[in-house]
Amino acid sequence: MTTNPWPRGAEWRKWDLHVHTPASHNFQGDWNGFIIQLGNADCDVIGINDYFSVVGYREVKRRLDDPGAATEGNKAYRESLEKLRSKVLMPVVECRMTNVLMNKKGTGQRINFHLIFDPAVDPENIETFLKNQRVKDSSIGNRYSDSQFLLDDVSVDYNTMIQALRSDGSFKDRFLIWLPYDEYGGIDGINPATDKLFKENLIYNADILGSSNKKQADFFLWKDTAYSDDQYRGWFRCRKPCIKGSDSHNMNDELGKLKDHNSQPTDKYCWIKADPTFSGLRQIINEPEDRVFIGKLPPKLAEVRANATRYIDRLHIAKTPDADTPESWFECELPLNADMVAIIGNKGSGKSALADILALAGNTHCDTAHFSFLTKQRFCERNGKLAKQFEVRPVWKDGTESTSSLNAKPDTNGVELVRYIPQTYLEKVCTETEPGQQSEFQLELRKVIFSHISDADRLDKETLDELIEYKTEELKGQIDSARREISRINGDLIRLEDKATADFAAQLDAKLKLKQQELKAHQENRPATVEQPGNVSAEHKAAYEAIAEKLAAERTTLNELDAKIVQQQALQKTVTEKIAIAKKLEGKIENFEAEYGRLERETAADLQKLSLVFKSIITLTVDKTVLPKALEGLTAQKSLIDTDLAPETATGVIALKAACLDRIKGLQDQLDAPNKQYQRYNEALRVWQERSQVIEGDAEKADTLKWYEAQLSYIATKLPGDIAALQEQRKVIATEIHKCVAAIRDVYKELFGAVQELISGSVIIKEGFKLTFESSIVERTFQTDFFERYVSQGNVGSFYNKERGAAALEELRSDFDFNSADETIAFIERVTQYLQTDMRNPQKPKTGIVSQLRKNVTVKDLYDYLWTFGYLEPEYSLKLDGKDLSHLSPGERGTLLLVFYLLVDKSNKPIIVDQPEENLDSQTVYRLLIPVIKDVKKRRQIIMVTHSPNIAVVCDAEQIIHAHIDRSARNAVIYTMGAIESPDINRYLVDVLEGTRPAFDNRDSKYFAQ
Repeated sequence: MTTNPWPRGAEWRKWDLHVHTPASHNFQGDWNGFIIQLGNADCDVIGINDYFSVVGYREVKRRLDDPGAATEGNKAYRESLEKLRSKVLMPVVECRMTNVLMNKKGTGQRINFHLIFDPAVDPENIETFLKNQRVKDSSIGNRYSDSQFLLDDVSVDYNTMIQALRSDGSFKDRFLIWLPYDEYGGIDGINPATDKLFKENLIYNADILGSSNKKQADFFLWKDTAYSDDQYRGWFRCRKPCIKGSDSHNMNDELGKLKDHNSQPTDKYCWIKADPTFSGLRQIINEPEDRVFIGKLPPKLAEVRANATRYIDRLHIAKTPDADTPESWFECELPLNADMVAIIGNKGSGKSALADILALAGNTHCDTAHFSFLTKQRFCERNGKLAKQFEVRPVWKDGTESTSSLNAKPDTNGVELVRYIPQTYLEKVCTETEPGQQSEFQLELRKVIFSHISDADRLDKETLDELIEYKTEELKGQIDSARREISRINGDLIRLEDKATADFAAQLDAKLKLKQQELKAHQENRPATVEQPGNVSAEHKAAYEAIAEKLAAERTTLNELDAKIVQQQALQKTVTEKIAIAKKLEGKIENFEAEYGRLERETAADLQKLSLVFKSIITLTVDKTVLPKALEGLTAQKSLIDTDLAPETATGVIALKAACLDRIKGLQDQLDAPNKQYQRYNEALRVWQERSQVIEGDAEKADTLKWYEAQLSYIATKLPGDIAALQEQRKVIATEIHKCVAAIRDVYKELFGAVQELISGSVIIKEGFKLTFESSIVERTFQTDFFERYVSQGNVGSFYNKERGAAALEELRSDFDFNSADETIAFIERVTQYLQTDMRNPQKPKTGIVSQLRKNVTVKDLYDYLWTFGYLEPEYSLKLDGKDLSHLSPGERGTLLLVFYLLVDKSNKPIIVDQPEENLDSQTVYRLLIPVIKDVKKRRQIIMVTHSPNIAVVCDAEQIIHAHIDRSARNAVIYTMGAIESPDINRYLVDVLEGTRPAFDNRDSKYFAQ
């Protein structure tokens, strides 16, 4: 285990590097009072500051090191001296420049600067250096003990002194230049009109500037967009941190608290996030923005205090009380930083083991199949024999703790306290071959998007898909209803389109000609005329006339019966149709009643929430007597007609006609031969005339001459209009379907609005990732379905040949925007035209749709597919640099997913990521991922296992945990912790991430690109 006194790494601490001692000439107070002041100081690091002197620093150190100090002074002094031992002291020398410059007011101004020394530097070396400084051609020498002389008379040339320090091996990299800016002795007052270059030179060479003004600090951080980075670089060399001290000259001052322009204490402090060491202070030069805060409390500290249940304070991993394994493995307590923790180590060193254990301790809901250490193949093998002997105990910032066996599985019914992204899971998601709407990649993005929808807007739904389903349910119902209507219209339309074909017209014409020939042949076969006998006796004539009169009466009766039979048959057809309609209406009304009941049941809960009653809004009255009564009447009427037309009914028209024919035959038998012949002629003529009427028929009777004529006339005159009317009706309904699809798309837009607002407001996402949302209606399966289910590419036509046919459809498809209902309909009409005509041929010969279809596929099947828009998907999609998610590379998907997890995810629970760089190139990590991580760690705890120096070092991880397994000590896993500035940790970083210092230096020497 580490002996680092600050294993938690870089933490926010109060620093006051401008505290004068009684060794300064104008100090008010004595040494004992000063020690009490230091011990009670509300800060962790104190800079002991005197003019051209470290006398005060040496005196404080002497008192701390003096064994007899514990018995000196009063109780307050002794207690304060003891408290002072827990603080870090740094020697700071305040110097004045020889340069007297004109300020903005036109008067002379002396400029001060501070030298902050590494406490490891021997104070005697600092004193020797200071005594050697020349004042008016002589060194300070033995006048070093004269504090008034040092205050009033000593000044040095800034550049000369700095150069001397840098050339002295005792001080190389062991001092920092702190240049006051908008405070006493600061350079803000320098008139840029007269001394611009000198002022810029001072800033250029300074390491740290002194200011508590945020606007001024932001300027030195290059945040003023009025100037370019090149301009800033020319002026300042690099971004500069701004810090502030109390500038205390009085033992009654409250140290740590900064003063206002009237030298009164405020509630502001100078916070620095670093180890309380000189190496820690040096880090603010590398991270001037993220490691310094001037104010009451850094926002992250406020966040941690307000959400103590969301931060792991420390982790205990140890054997269970009854463990009997001789293996060492884990026996450690790991204090964890609340910002970013980077876990490093060589392969097989226990890095991912710690990630798995942390995830288990936080009850991750990630599938343990993606774990890399706590698996049946590794640590949990043999039914967890070894894993059962170890346990983990996380302690959260609020003091909450729990214990879990390392062989346990997360409780997916419990609250997930951490989010875990194992390496294998990230790799799986990033390398999916088809990242469609239901892919793991998309599902993960949707989870994050759902986190941005407010509780009120979630409507008690558990997932984004559930919420979308709820909000679009009625729209989908409207779409289903419209699709059924279109299917019905398609059936009617196809029947009309079949009539509009040339083949159908030709068939009708052929049948008409056949009927005409039949009529002509029939007319040529008219019965030969037989004259009525005239040379008969009066007696025979009287007898004949009596019979003839009766025959005429019977024939009249026969004609009437024939007419009545036709009438009854027509009526039978009409009544049968009415009965069918009535029964269908009965079914429809019953369905409507059932639908009404379903609606009442489905809306009951919602209406109850609104304190409304269903029947106060909608009432349904169904008179169930009217239709049954009508049906009863029709059924009775049909029964009478059926009875009348039944041959076995003695009083029915069929039986009456047969009897009439029998009577006619009996009368004819009474006639003599000539009159019999004449009557037979009349009967034959009647039958012939009836046959003529049957052949000619009428426009309503099928398979008659006039019916064929009427059909051909209808095809020529009215059919195109009827087809156009149905097509227009279909377009109207299809447009309504498209409107519903667009409305569903708008639901997506509404639900994704919060995330879009976040993306629009995030400079990192908007500029670094060029991440945008795009609402659209797309089709993703049309080509596949079109060719695999409906159209054959082996048949001659526009889409013949698999490759060329697919290319033709793709070219056709690219001309239309599916966001427009009109263009979508135009696309379908164009596809239909391609199916009806061979567009490959300049003459564009007709092919017909039927010839293009696959086996067992009907035109109606195709029409239903094309016109019901089942292939259209409402989409509110995410695009990375203009590319659809399905077109992203695995690395781009990984980057985007991590951005969502880290920056877009609204959750503030700790997030643990195992080696995110595995699917990303180094440039992507540096350019895109690092800004995201640095931004997110401001509001949540991030723990990352990594091999990447970009992630661990460039992201400025507050805590580094180095993992190592000592095989010789029975697999003891050793975790060493600390900040980047910790010497041991710094060495581990170089060895593990850079491959040792010589390897790094070797690479560095070969790079020359700027």
